Amino acid sequence: MARYLILALNGPTDGEGDEETLNRWYEDVHLPDFKAIPEVKTARRYKILRGNVPGVDQLWPTVAAYEIETDDMAAVSAKLQQMRPFDPTLDRSKSANIMAVQIQGDE
Repeated sequence: MARYLILALNGPTDGEGDEETLNRWYEDVHLPDFKAIPEVKTARRYKILRGNVPGVDQLWPTVAAYEIETDDMAAVSAKLQQMRPFDPTLDRSKSANIMAVQIQGDE
């Protein structure tokens, strides 16, 4: 079975209280929605400490990592599109994401 990794780099919109609201939404809504999809094996969020991304002056404050196991990523992607909408405190204009398929490593 193929293993995938999705990394979502993002942060809150500008404004007072947005970070707390965004953290609560991630904890109470978004991560549980991901974990409810059987093919999603892990859903975790991390605070970025440092990094080097060419062409990016300021790093995102957080990254969410989702590990997925499936032989039908198109079906999983369709499930992801059915999830609840993003909270307005998530600044989608400054967000980035990466999807990768595992090519080496533990079986």
